[in-house]
Amino acid sequence: MKTKIIGISLALGALAIAGQTKVTICHSVYGVNPHTITVAAPAAIAHFLQHPNDTFGSCGDNGGEEQPQG
Repeated sequence: MKTKIIGISLALGALAIAGQTKVTICHSVYGVNPHTITVAAPAAIAHFLQHPNDTFGSCGDNGGEEQPQG
């Protein structure tokens, strides 16, 4: 969990430097009804602390995870 928080913090820092203020998250509660949300970058850290199974990116067949190739 600590590693994920550090990674999220670094990614959000990079977004802030790039001038982006919004983050897209695949949000789902207990794996039910995944849906894409967009939050302000500073709020994303708090969101991931409350919802550790959420992922960066839009929801798809595998949530916000990378889609398998091939």
